[in-house]
Amino acid sequence: MPAKPSWLLHIPEIRSMLSEVTLPVIDRAVIQSVFGLGRRQAIALMHRFGGYQAGNAFLVERIRLIAELDQIAESRNYQQETARREKLASAVAKFQSVRRAHEVRIEVSPEAFSTRMSTLSKAVHLVPGRLEVEFSGGEDLLTKLFTLAQAAANDYDGFRNASDGTGGV
Repeated sequence: MPAKPSWLLHIPEIRSMLSEVTLPVIDRAVIQSVFGLGRRQAIALMHRFGGYQAGNAFLVERIRLIAELDQIAESRNYQQETARREKLASAVAKFQSVRRAHEVRIEVSPEAFSTRMSTLSKAVHLVPGRLEVEFSGGEDLLTKLFTLAQAAANDYDGFRNASDGTGGV
């Protein structure tokens, strides 16, 4: 399967730029600039869009070019390619987010694994309907939340009492 043209997903921006121009025809230099192409690619594209020679200049009718771009943008292939690119970009963003999260190192002391609600740090205060945590940065907050989770796992009755109101920490 041949590679898709680099300008294909930029049709909305290209169309917008071409709509702002009031000239009836567009020359090769403008096509090169707007589509981000080299000289030969621009000429080949102009041929595709009905370009013609006028003296030494190679031109394409601006209105026809816009109409051709609109037709491409409405095509099923373009819609599928746009959806594929968006899905890929979303997957890459999600991967980068997960990768960053995996790079975070939470400093946890061995004592954290045996913490109970009664031995929880004073920086973590749990009362019915409210949790207050004093922390000095994102990693410190994660450490304290991890310790709270461990205390809840080690002393679920104490955790339930503190969070439900039948006791407090």
